[in-house]
Amino acid sequence: MLSLIIVVLLSLNAQSGQPTKSVHGKNFDLHCSACHVTESWRVDPAKINFDHKKTGFTLIGAHSEINCRSCHKDLVFSHIGHACADCHVDIHKGEVGIDCERCHTPESWENRFEIFELHQQTRFPLLGAHAVIDCQSCHTSDQRTEYKLTGVECQQCHLQNFMQALNPEHRKAGFSLDCRKCHLVNASSWKQTVYRHSEAFPLTEGHSGIDCADCHAERYRGTSTDCFACHEKDYNRTVNPDHQIFGFPTVCGECHTSSDWARSRFDHTAVSGFALNGIHGRSDEVKCIDCHVNNQLSGLPKDCFGCHQKDFENAADPNHVAGNFPQDCLTCHNEEAWTPAQFDHNQTAFPLTGAHQSVACENCHKNGQYSGTAADCYSCHETNYAQTTDPDHSQNNFSHDCTQCHTTTAWKPASFDHNQTDFPLTGAHQTLNCIDCHQAGYAGTPTACISCHQENYDSTTDPDHQAANFPTTCEDCHTTTAWKPANWDHDTQYFPIYSGKHQGEWDTCADCHVNASDYSQFECINCHEHNRTDTDDKHKDVTNYVYESKACYDCHPTGRESSDD
Repeated sequence: MLSLIIVVLLSLNAQSGQPTKSVHGKNFDLHCSACHVTESWRVDPAKINFDHKKTGFTLIGAHSEINCRSCHKDLVFSHIGHACADCHVDIHKGEVGIDCERCHTPESWENRFEIFELHQQTRFPLLGAHAVIDCQSCHTSDQRTEYKLTGVECQQCHLQNFMQALNPEHRKAGFSLDCRKCHLVNASSWKQTVYRHSEAFPLTEGHSGIDCADCHAERYRGTSTDCFACHEKDYNRTVNPDHQIFGFPTVCGECHTSSDWARSRFDHTAVSGFALNGIHGRSDEVKCIDCHVNNQLSGLPKDCFGCHQKDFENAADPNHVAGNFPQDCLTCHNEEAWTPAQFDHNQTAFPLTGAHQSVACENCHKNGQYSGTAADCYSCHETNYAQTTDPDHSQNNFSHDCTQCHTTTAWKPASFDHNQTDFPLTGAHQTLNCIDCHQAGYAGTPTACISCHQENYDSTTDPDHQAANFPTTCEDCHTTTAWKPANWDHDTQYFPIYSGKHQGEWDTCADCHVNASDYSQFECINCHEHNRTDTDDKHKDVTNYVYESKACYDCHPTGRESSDD
């Protein structure tokens, strides 16, 4: 019902053009519709059409988002104060003035940028870590904010830091309370200092990472910059070499650097004339006293044997003493290690090749004898020579020059090149054992085939070589590949029995060669199925016709009927 009345009143006022009497104070003669809507009497700030800047106070920033009642208490909209203090309680108690806009803006009450810019105009500009801390960190007193400080000295805020500092301990050291002598005002951390230690003693390398108390026990003024003042204990404890016994100078910088006490830059070469190369230069492997026995500094030998005599005498593979080795150790050894040695046998009259590279020295150098060792193979391989039976080297009086058949790779297999002799090995001869041919020895072995193949010759029956009185030049019919089959060409050289009409018409050589003791004889008429009467009749017109096998062959050398063939 109330809503209906309001709507009616709003409508009448709108029609009459007359302002409604305001309940909000004097001079508030606006129509209700300027702030209210018919849906509800409650005001929706988003739908207010009232232009606040007409009042002389434009709503910007956070002011444009707050409820009207936040400023207009009790819904009184007549003119109220425009000063910040009219709405905002002065928590600073007048100490920074009542003009809030010096530090704050309508955008945000916590506008640090504005405060920061304002602070830069004071006698303590905010630098480094000071620019990011809360105001209350410095402006604190009796639970209330106080912005007028009587002084800006560091100790006002940092006295506790001063008292708690242990490296170095400021209080014991009697350091000044003027923190700016060592610390940066514009630093991001208290630990960033500007003390110039380099003006008194540059902190380089190893000195840069140690605690102040390591050098400044309790005193900072008048601390000695001499190395020995701090490193006397190091000097006294050093035993490699023993600085005290050797009487080394206490000017540590002559040998040591600030990076590492253990590593010395002492120039052994310049001082002694003996360069510390290889293992000699590694203090973890060789100590000074290893050479400077009994702390002897002068008069020491500079040649290898002077220090390595025991190594020389104890060496057993090879035995240096028995082998009368030279005492110039560098001939075989180097300064990296005594073993393995690097003797280059290839620089001698007998280079080590093949299997010789992996055998122990004493295998050739018997009884530790190294000088005058024979370089010929037989001197070491006489036993191999004597024990070889295929072929038997001793029995056959083989040459003692082993290299003719053997190599240094291995005693077996031998590499004798038979092709360099008068009888090259071809065919089946390549796979035979030497003894198969050299049964009677190796000197004067005949090269004729029959000398090895007499048995093959004698046992052959088709044809019977002995009965037929075949020649003993086996190569006329046979090859080195195999004794059978023979490669004698009956068709080309004599008569075609493997081709033509005679192919497959015979079984053995004896079918034609009826005289087994003479293969130069043969018979034709014994095989052909015809009689002499018919043959004579067919040859009655043939001049010098004779009814015998030799005549047949003379006219029919190819086995054909026509004599022209």
